[in-house]
Amino acid sequence: MRYKLIASSILLLGLQCSFVCSATLLTDIQLLSAADMQGRKTGTAGADLARELISERYALLRLDSFNNNYQQPFVYSSWPEKTGINMLGLRRGCTYPNHYIVVTAHYDHLGMQGRKIFHGADDNASGVAAMLELAARLNHSCPVYSYIFLATDAEETGLYGSKAFITAPPVPPNGIVMNLNLDMISQPDRRGKLYLTGARRYPALVSQLDANFSNLQFLHHRGPGRMARDNPRYNWPEASDHGPFHRAGIPYLFFGGQEHAYYHTVQDTWQRIEPAFLEMAMHSIWQTVQWLEQQPPQTLRPDKH
Repeated sequence: MRYKLIASSILLLGLQCSFVCSATLLTDIQLLSAADMQGRKTGTAGADLARELISERYALLRLDSFNNNYQQPFVYSSWPEKTGINMLGLRRGCTYPNHYIVVTAHYDHLGMQGRKIFHGADDNASGVAAMLELAARLNHSCPVYSYIFLATDAEETGLYGSKAFITAPPVPPNGIVMNLNLDMISQPDRRGKLYLTGARRYPALVSQLDANFSNLQFLHHRGPGRMARDNPRYNWPEASDHGPFHRAGIPYLFFGGQEHAYYHTVQDTWQRIEPAFLEMAMHSIWQTVQWLEQQPPQTLRPDKH
């Protein structure tokens, strides 16, 4: 499949970013939120195209697969039958190869209503693109941990992709030391903040990030303030794909934004991405991964060591 790039637009965004906000990151967001993806609703032709793109990127990054296939199909409703397909790629680590950090980002979105396309650039082409960027950076040298890159399906309808992964993981669950979940990272809240939930159990990580990223707000597991939590989306453990990991006793770090003016609207397009904010988000995510790489497994998941 050939994906159409609007080179002048990518260049315009690229000029506003440093090296951290790479052209590939921006390109992946644009491609995943393009009109031909039709909003990537689970079970549609647009979702098929999204998986094709992700599969091509996994192969280009030389990620290993489980059972010779990047796909993990699952059924999440028996009547009527509804199915989804996760995309799994593996980067094997060298120091702790049997200890896994699972990086999650849902690729599905709301699809179309009539001729209106819900592009889902921030929600969640941004998270998938950041996940692919992490995979690329971890390709430069053998990482300490093994990384599973999990692009989930059917998140919007009930976190079904991450639930399916936890129900039938391709590796021993006791070997999963961390879930790093990326969901809506390219748009700030009204105060210009990106949220990081789950980090307070690691004071050294909070101290390091707090010193470098004034736009990063560290949240308690309960989530943001009361008014936001009154919204069902801000049942924070159920807000995104880290929920099933949390219920399974697996620690998580969740980078994600609060609802914004374009959330779940047709206006959530790549043109509305704020490049400087995306750059900050990617930099903070990468610094977090570098910190994780320096920690022994018992620091990340002490209950299993």
